[in-house]
Amino acid sequence: MKPFAATLSLALVLTACGSPKDEDKLTPEAIEASQSAPEKPDVELSANPEPEPAPPAATPAANEMEDGMNESEMNGADMEPLPATGIIPAAFRGRWGMTVEDCMDPRRPGSTALSVGSDTLELPDAAGRLVRTEGDYPERFIGQFAFNGDQGRWISHEELSLTGSSNVLVRDADGERFRYRRCTRPKV
Repeated sequence: MKPFAATLSLALVLTACGSPKDEDKLTPEAIEASQSAPEKPDVELSANPEPEPAPPAATPAANEMEDGMNESEMNGADMEPLPATGIIPAAFRGRWGMTVEDCMDPRRPGSTALSVGSDTLELPDAAGRLVRTEGDYPERFIGQFAFNGDQGRWISHEELSLTGSSNVLVRDADGERFRYRRCTRPKV
């Protein structure tokens, strides 16, 4: 009697589940439709995630911006360092190079490396300090920098833009455009 009761309860359980619905049945039309569906592309995770956004910089009041030095004042021999009026966002900071050699040895002769600090731009032959922030936008920073280098002292209008998942920096300096790649440290 026990085998009969077990068989009967199994039969009742199977009938309670019901039969497959028409949309669940595998038909030639369903197979053809699934074969023509677009395939999802393989996705690779970036080895260089984007850095955290920097906190917003305090911008000077409008009347403070009008008191900046002009270019003729900057060419004087007794120029004193000016205080920065903002900071360069963290996403722009670090070492950048136009070639692999720039990243390997930024001090080599002929290097075009660029180092970006919180308020400085350093080139192989000059260093500039931020004297005025003109625009601070996501992935774009505009400012005036007082440079001191092999060619003397000067003011430069610099625009920094990030592209390529923040791994490419485009620097527009007084009408000239330079393109850099972020230098990464070799894995040990």
